[in-house]
Amino acid sequence: MEIGGREAVIAEYVSKGYKLYSVMPYKNPSIAEYAEKSGGKYILANPFDKEVVKQFIEEEKIENCIISSDNLLQDGLIDLARELGLKTFGPTSKGSKIEWSKTYALEIVEKLAPEMIIKNYNVTDEETLKKVIESYEDDSFVVKPEGLTGGKGVKVGGIHFKGSKEGFEYAKECLETAGNVIIQDKVQGREFTVTGLTDGKNVVATPTTFDYPYRFDEDKGPGTGGMGCLGFDDGMLPFLDKEDIEKCKKLMEDTIKYVNKDSLEFNGVIYGGFFKCETRHKIYRV
Repeated sequence: MEIGGREAVIAEYVSKGYKLYSVMPYKNPSIAEYAEKSGGKYILANPFDKEVVKQFIEEEKIENCIISSDNLLQDGLIDLARELGLKTFGPTSKGSKIEWSKTYALEIVEKLAPEMIIKNYNVTDEETLKKVIESYEDDSFVVKPEGLTGGKGVKVGGIHFKGSKEGFEYAKECLETAGNVIIQDKVQGREFTVTGLTDGKNVVATPTTFDYPYRFDEDKGPGTGGMGCLGFDDGMLPFLDKEDIEKCKKLMEDTIKYVNKDSLEFNGVIYGGFFKCETRHKIYRV
């Protein structure tokens, strides 16, 4: 379901072994082609309309459901598929909270690995926001919106906004939109991504990558939600070693156990974004 480039790649590989069915708000030529060639079917409809999705599943006797869109996961499409008896790949709405609530994700890391957390403030009112920003030297902080922004919401002081006043104005916008905003220390280090595939118990780490999330040289442009990434044949990056990856993987495994402690809420893909600093790893997103 959904229609981006990521979904097109998933559709390609699913169609090699299964009949592919898809609900799309408008036609993605690649997904449509894979569905037709596999003997499956696609419809153009609102994937957030659960009655439409339910009817499509029941009419076509669909058995498995894969959803990668953060917004659809938050809206509970996996929950619906499970209720209809499908095997699913992707977290429930409750499980996907680690993606759509940065506050929740940071709280988990604080509990599981406090030594890996970057100092942050969850601000819920304008007066506190002023005091927090005044505690920093000029713009040496990062502003993070609470909810989903498609990888386009995080702004770094000195790069994406200049001066504390400009940073305050952006943080205020985020606060007014969501009711809270995260202000975080700006750290110096090398950023990298560890992605894991999980059945809800075990985590298999995929090759480590270095992302290009911002436009222009030196990452000085706006966030794009993804401008590609860099990886190497051995699955490592030059500034990392196996111990680094194991430490990050351990946090991801502990996170999955924490989220699934009462019931299976999370399986599928878990994304871990880290900084390697001089003294230790710092987490900024799980």
